[in-house]
Amino acid sequence: MIARKRAAALAAVMYLALVACVASFVYRWNVPKPVERDRVVRVASPARPLPRLDAPVFGAPLYRPPKPPSGMRLSVIHEPNFTAYVLWVRDPRRVEIVETRYAGDVGETVEQFVNDWHAVAGVNGGSFTDTNWQGTGGLVQGIVISNGRILKRASGPESIVGFTADGRLISGTYTLAELQAMGVTQALMFGPTLVDRGVDQIQGAGDWGYAPRTAIGQTADGTVILMVTDGRELHGPADIGASLGDIARLMISLGAVTAANLDGGSSATLVYDGCLINQPTDILGERYIGTAVIVK
Repeated sequence: MIARKRAAALAAVMYLALVACVASFVYRWNVPKPVERDRVVRVASPARPLPRLDAPVFGAPLYRPPKPPSGMRLSVIHEPNFTAYVLWVRDPRRVEIVETRYAGDVGETVEQFVNDWHAVAGVNGGSFTDTNWQGTGGLVQGIVISNGRILKRASGPESIVGFTADGRLISGTYTLAELQAMGVTQALMFGPTLVDRGVDQIQGAGDWGYAPRTAIGQTADGTVILMVTDGRELHGPADIGASLGDIARLMISLGAVTAANLDGGSSATLVYDGCLINQPTDILGERYIGTAVIVK
């Protein structure tokens, strides 16, 4: 009797175990798979393709003047914290302001500006929007006048650097109407004014620190001074660059009665007689910019 009960209990246990195994198999087979959710990752929009980059530094433009430039000379000035490359242009009417051919898209290097216009020399010019710090240079800011043609307008006064039709350098805050009334034929937006009527307009070093600089000045006899300096310790710890005050005082020492600051930093570039004179500090070499000051 006892043996029969034990056999029945064992059979019941085995039956329950078999049912549990079957139930577990059926459940695992039919259990829904976990829902996979995509992880949202914020990524920047792909960068717009840029023109092919030039050689990093000291590249040679495609265009070289057929004759040695006349009425111009280049000098190099060594200061304790920087080196200045100074181009003297006797006739101010040879100086023009030009805008990138691809305005709204990408800028051009100073070498490309010189090539485009078959110029003798050129330096970087005025302000542009540097979207996402990509240095594309295509979005030019502010008023731009080139050879009497108004390329960019503005509704209010802006800090302007430019030339009148008779070759007089102007620097200050003007509206477009005021520039037209003054007979300004070349203009771009930048600054500040460094020298006005022979007087230093910068207090001490200025508020912009030390960096590569580009500036333009004019002496009493009309000679234009185009100046580019190095900096950012490109040539060693003593090469930190120039302050606005440094450039103002150097311009005065060279005889400038008017002088203005142009875009500097990575944009600072001087091309003369088919050669890249300075060494730009941008890691890629010459930067793409929106406007340039050229000498025809």
